[in-house]
Amino acid sequence: MRKFWLLIVLIIAAVATIFFLRVGKIVESTVKPEVLNVTTSQVTIAWTSKEKYKGRVSYMPTGTEVPAMIAAETFGASDQHEVVLTGLRASTRYTYWIGNSKSRYQFQTQPAQNSPFSFVAVWGDVSDRLVPLMRSESGEFIVSLTPAAGQKSDWFSDVRPYVPVYNLSGVDSPFLKATGDEHQSGPNNLWKLDWGGLRLIFIGSSTNMAKVNEMFSSPSAHTIGIITSVEVIGAMESKKDAQIDDSLGQTTLHSIIVSHNKQHPTRAAAFAAIIGNSEKNVEIDGVQYFGISTANKGTRSCGAIRVDVDVESSRAVFVDENREVALKQPPLKQKRTCEECRRLADKGAYEESVKAYLEFIETHKGNFQIDDAYFAIAEIFDNKLFEFENALAWYRRLATEYPDGTLTSLASQRIKYISAYADYDYKPLANFERIKAVKYARKKDQPQERDKIFGEVKSLIKAYPDSNLAPVMQHWLANQYRLSEPDKAVEAYMTLRKNYRSHSESQEAMVEIGETYYDAGRYKEAIKAFNEALGEMPGLADTIKSQIARSERNLRRDKIAYVCWGIAAIVFGAAFIRKPRRIGARSIVCACAAFVIVGAVSSFYGWLIHEQFNSAREMVLIVSSFSAIAGLSALISMKFTRKVNADSTGIFSAVVGGLAGVVFFLAGIYLAIYHIYIHYLIVVKL
Repeated sequence: MRKFWLLIVLIIAAVATIFFLRVGKIVESTVKPEVLNVTTSQVTIAWTSKEKYKGRVSYMPTGTEVPAMIAAETFGASDQHEVVLTGLRASTRYTYWIGNSKSRYQFQTQPAQNSPFSFVAVWGDVSDRLVPLMRSESGEFIVSLTPAAGQKSDWFSDVRPYVPVYNLSGVDSPFLKATGDEHQSGPNNLWKLDWGGLRLIFIGSSTNMAKVNEMFSSPSAHTIGIITSVEVIGAMESKKDAQIDDSLGQTTLHSIIVSHNKQHPTRAAAFAAIIGNSEKNVEIDGVQYFGISTANKGTRSCGAIRVDVDVESSRAVFVDENREVALKQPPLKQKRTCEECRRLADKGAYEESVKAYLEFIETHKGNFQIDDAYFAIAEIFDNKLFEFENALAWYRRLATEYPDGTLTSLASQRIKYISAYADYDYKPLANFERIKAVKYARKKDQPQERDKIFGEVKSLIKAYPDSNLAPVMQHWLANQYRLSEPDKAVEAYMTLRKNYRSHSESQEAMVEIGETYYDAGRYKEAIKAFNEALGEMPGLADTIKSQIARSERNLRRDKIAYVCWGIAAIVFGAAFIRKPRRIGARSIVCACAAFVIVGAVSSFYGWLIHEQFNSAREMVLIVSSFSAIAGLSALISMKFTRKVNADSTGIFSAVVGGLAGVVFFLAGIYLAIYHIYIHYLIVVKL
């Protein structure tokens, strides 16, 4: 009986191996990381964990299908993790996750020097509105104007995995505080933040004014701003509006700014935000001062500002108020370039961008970029404003005046597309393109919102059933359902076939139905759909037959798995349930030896071909499974040998025992691969 329990221990050890591998996954899935040290080409992801392990981060450009890249910590196992992601592109959004966690986060790298961007400054407890605020204002980082001592809890916990957070003293990071590596400001609370072409200087004490001038030195910055408080500069507090101009003009800070601006007019300091109780805005000697009142206003004890930064202009928009402050004025219109017009469009000022392009065309007759301006205006009307009549006019103007231009072929394609769906005065096209480009792009990851959007498309099809665009919309709807709801996708494809049978969009609908069933693992239904498609489209016979063969192969895999489970259960039951159940010491030794030998051999070969595995964890899981199956197979073989030996010759019993062990081993290996990563069965032609 004692040896029987040793067998149970061996089985538990094998299960424990898999369990601890799973635990690693669970541990990593519960962490909430922080985004730190963001530059144009690298980002640091940091987090703490209860267990010690070597941190690993997978990442990829958002919205792409490229294989994920992996970065790991340089040092060994730890409960404080910092992983640096390198080789990134500027102004690019990336999706990342920790280890094998299912939680997905995103960050965006810093923009290039001349690219526009926005950041958000907040004060008070904004924890309950911070996530929607960052989504609506598209801020690339957060500046908290409330002193850290005034934060009773972590107001920014929900956004730390996505954007870096700064405060008046430096980097705001619970991770850095916990590790004792918190980056604070320099001596006397003076520090600077560089982001894109912005240099933001924080002044926390009046004793360090002499060192402020050193902070202005930034050859790469096109905009320099200052954030300080009324206590530091001693102005805009307890003074009437008429006195504020004089008091600001006499401050040490203003003298330093004016002196710098005279010496470096191309890198002049543009604005200074002053935290206090005043909301006065005033421009003195070309410097824009604006007050930020962080005092409670009625029932509101918090607030937010979005700051838009561009090469030619910057502005501060008070989110909760009807108030906007121009921090940096744009250059003269006659100096505007095509690149500056494009930057206006990049930050969402589409009407202003069109006006700027028109000014550029008017003031730059004969310029080599005129055709670019034509195409840019057409694209804004086409893809941003959805005014297709205006878009057609500008595309046609480009094609007429620049027939040999590099952009003319693209313009011709858009002319053909828009003209094909111009019926009903462009209404179906405008609504559908707006749904795809705006609503669906923003909310496709939210199931409830996504269903509402699909409902809008259905209503649009119902409202314009005879529109040239109706089959296109129906096909798009089916393709989107295919990603998550196969039955609704099939229903949408069938509706496409029924209502628009002769349209090109429906020609391969039956093939797409088969692929939908295949992706959902419903192979019998897939084969049925592919066979029907084969009769309708003989021209695609080779492709369809290949899909049928793949479906039949996967059905065979499922059937073999059921058979293997049955074989494994019968052999295991015959070995350990049927009497006698006694397990000898020799059997235990042989099982352990098989476990160790197979584990060592499979580990060696796994290391040789480690690049073929999806992850190191997957390789370890397969090696552990093979080892456990080998140990159990050896034990089964010895058990069968002893059972048969009681009634037969030694040779016969050894053969029977060996066959039983081999059968169990092969069944177990198949099941391990089938359940860990089924596509590895291709190696053995299954």
